[in-house]
Amino acid sequence: MLNESGKLSPEKKGRLVQRRGKRLGMVDLHVASRVRERRIVLGISQPKMAAALGLAFQQLYKYEQGKNRISAGRLYELGKVLDVPITFFFEEIADASTPVANLASGGDTDESSHREAIELFIAYRAIADPVVRLRLRELARALGSEPNGPTAKPSASQSCRPSRRVRSDRDGGTRKR
Repeated sequence: MLNESGKLSPEKKGRLVQRRGKRLGMVDLHVASRVRERRIVLGISQPKMAAALGLAFQQLYKYEQGKNRISAGRLYELGKVLDVPITFFFEEIADASTPVANLASGGDTDESSHREAIELFIAYRAIADPVVRLRLRELARALGSEPNGPTAKPSASQSCRPSRRVRSDRDGGTRKR
C-alpha cells in the first residue's frame, strides 16, 4: 500500500483496498501516510511511538502502512502524541468522492525529494539561533523564486524560435529554407 517513504504505491493509488469485508479508502490511506510522515519529521521511532500509545509495534506498523483502519479515538491519541490537531491528518486531501493522486507528496512524484525535504526540515529545527533560522528561510524563499527548475519559464532568448538561415541560390539570389 504505502512504500518505505510513506507514499501510496502506484499500483494502489487508484484502487480501494478490500480487507475481510472492510473497505479501506483513499482517505484511510492518506491518514496513514500523514501519521508516518509526522512521526518521521519528529524523529520518533516506531517502537517509541507504539509504547507512548500503549500499542504493539506491529499495530502501529499496520496503521502506518494503511493495512488497518485508524479509529477516531486512536486518531485523537495519535494527534496528542504527534502534537498536531486531528485536522492535520486530513490536510491536502481532495473531496473523497474524486480519485486523489500523490497524496503524501502534495503532487511531487520524486520519492527522494520527499525524503530530502524531511531531512532539511529536521536540520532546520536543530538550528537554535532564531536569527540564523530567519536568514535560512529568507535564503530558501529567494532561491525558490529563481527560475532554476523544470517548471521555470523559458527566458526571452529561449522562447524565441531560431532564425532561419539564408543561403545563396545558384542564380545569385537568396531564398529562405
